[in-house]
Amino acid sequence: MLSISIGPFALSVSLFITIIGIIIFWATTHWLTRKSLEKKQAVDTIFTALWVGFVIARLAFVLTLWSEYKADWWQIFNIRDGGFIPYYGWIASVFILIVASSRHRKISQIYLKASIATLCVIGPLKYTAFLYNAEVGLPQSQVHNSIGDKISLQTFKGKPLVINYWATWCPPCRKEMPVLQTAQQLHANVTFLFVNQGEDSSTVSEFLQSQGLELDNVFYDPASQLSRESGAAGLPTTLFFDASGKLIANRMGELSQASLAHYLQQIDVNENDVQNKENNK
Repeated sequence: MLSISIGPFALSVSLFITIIGIIIFWATTHWLTRKSLEKKQAVDTIFTALWVGFVIARLAFVLTLWSEYKADWWQIFNIRDGGFIPYYGWIASVFILIVASSRHRKISQIYLKASIATLCVIGPLKYTAFLYNAEVGLPQSQVHNSIGDKISLQTFKGKPLVINYWATWCPPCRKEMPVLQTAQQLHANVTFLFVNQGEDSSTVSEFLQSQGLELDNVFYDPASQLSRESGAAGLPTTLFFDASGKLIANRMGELSQASLAHYLQQIDVNENDVQNKENNK
């Protein structure tokens, strides 16, 4: 499962696990300090650490992909694109907690206990998600093209592959289409597949024409079978595979030029590693 549906909302599994972890850490700290004079300081520091970590994770991403932002720097504030490097954010958050509690032994001990409680829950969830993602490959179900011919996505192995699940009624899908079209034109070494979910070819064709979009490899999945097979609960969802058909990364939600470049780097780097191994044999 790559994402889950909670009522009208859909969240990626990784984000859901992160939220659960934050709630457990906060709740444990709150409970352990419920009768302590340090309660306000201990709880307030958590929120400070989270905000600092959030900002640092975003800045790290922006600086890493500055070439994608410098032409339109207002996109820095478009956090809906998922452009974060969590590693740096978590380091910053832990640093804030350590510094803030360094002179308060009791708070340090509470944070340590809260960390252990959080890891006991998050650890198994992260491991389960990792095992699931390792099993996700190219969908086996067939799609069809605009003239009704059935197509197997397995035939696209051999090059890095991007599969985008989308629909015309989905605002984030519509917004990211020009970004994906440009990427398809620029990256001849990557195959892009646009698999519409739940709509007919006339609806899709009318939308593409009205938006002036010219996309290669537009396919149709009227029963939305492929997104369910991949474990995608929301649209848009984009999957990034290496040439062997192994899932390298996935993104649920709108892609910006920068976040798409980030994911493309991952499958390009992975493909280079595969080629190097083949050359060394």
